[in-house]
Amino acid sequence: MGSSEFDPQSALRRAVDRRSVLKYGAASAGALGASRLARASAQDASPAASPADGPSDFGTGSLEISGDVTIQYWQYELAAKTQLVEELIPEFHEVNPGITVEHVNFPYDDFRQQVAAAVQAGEGPDVLNVYYGWIPAYVQQQFLVPLPQDIFSADVIREAYFPMVQAAEVEGEYYALPTAVRTLALFYNRDILEAAGVEPPSNWEELVEVAKATVQKEGDNFEVVGFTWDVGGQGHNWWREALNRQNGQIPYTDDRRELLWTEPECIEAFNYATSFIMEHGVTQAGFQTDGATAFAAGKAALHIDGSYRLGSLAIDAPDLNFGVVPLPEHKEKASFASFWANGITRNAAEGDKLIAASKWIDFLSSAEVQRRWTAAIGELPARQALANDPALLENEKLVAFIESLPYSYATFFVNESTLRQAVIDAFDQVVLNGVDAETAVAEAEAQVQEELDEYFAQFD
Repeated sequence: MGSSEFDPQSALRRAVDRRSVLKYGAASAGALGASRLARASAQDASPAASPADGPSDFGTGSLEISGDVTIQYWQYELAAKTQLVEELIPEFHEVNPGITVEHVNFPYDDFRQQVAAAVQAGEGPDVLNVYYGWIPAYVQQQFLVPLPQDIFSADVIREAYFPMVQAAEVEGEYYALPTAVRTLALFYNRDILEAAGVEPPSNWEELVEVAKATVQKEGDNFEVVGFTWDVGGQGHNWWREALNRQNGQIPYTDDRRELLWTEPECIEAFNYATSFIMEHGVTQAGFQTDGATAFAAGKAALHIDGSYRLGSLAIDAPDLNFGVVPLPEHKEKASFASFWANGITRNAAEGDKLIAASKWIDFLSSAEVQRRWTAAIGELPARQALANDPALLENEKLVAFIESLPYSYATFFVNESTLRQAVIDAFDQVVLNGVDAETAVAEAEAQVQEELDEYFAQFD
């Protein structure tokens, strides 16, 4: 992206050639029949009404378009998500005649580049499914526009949604609204733990002991890791928001302007994380490619991941015998929270496109879609009231994530990718190069603090 030879128009054309576009015009009888069948299946699973039959949460049902309008909705490719959205689009069309939603997907690794190409080319999505940590950057670039306050009341959002959703608020304006949120929990392979005669761990000390009891090696080669080493996955979040807080230290000040990573409790938590490789020898970087792959293949006893992984495992490893428990605690309880949210881009900042985009976001945020999203994806409802839904609490694999919602924290990112890389580099410096934790963490903190200072200077 930093190359002077980067051509956004050419990149965008390549993106259009490669993308998967699901385009639905006026619904045919077959499509309507399929949508009714999908809603009937959803009603069998839950007594709540279909989103197509329920009231609008933000009053968009009273908004009218002046003529037919098409909007593009972009999200990254995840089979469980794309499949559900494909089911939802015809239902949305059924109650919103005249609005056509084009569903565009890219592989996750290409997603930000394709969005960047669209931004520079002045094209791309009207509604973007965006990781919350990218919102500040897209606001700076004036790519995302604020959700219309006369439609999406900030007071309603604050009252109805979990507080972590406030991470989508920049200087008093909400720029996106999630369908679901995520927390972290500990996945465990039941068969491996039972064979070792151990129970899932509930605290830091037990996590070490269970990992040591379940690791399997053939000489110097790992057959099964006791605990996945996945800093590039959820490991950086685990240290930053969970381990530090569990050890009694918040990772940044309440105003989000100053990092506190070099406090002694944070360094101690960092050393605890690295001990699984450096002291206990129960895991390996890059084993089976990454932690999620190793766990899905039955080659890892313990693995920390987000609630969305439930949907992926149901598709990729349907026979895996596993359970989920809350993150092992220490002095305190804490978990990391994150979410993908739907925002309106400058391409749909006014007129019929703004109305259509608002209706689509309202639909995706409705209570019934959130229920279905949780069942299909494994992500948790963003609405506080739905966390007590008996149907969700009956799912033993969801309970650990739902229990974690009250003590889950979403990091404020000026630049999510550079912060993530700074933490990964700090771990690599210690594990691979033998640098002491204090030095490695101080370097990471200085890098990210510089970005924070520059970002907040615009508001001073």
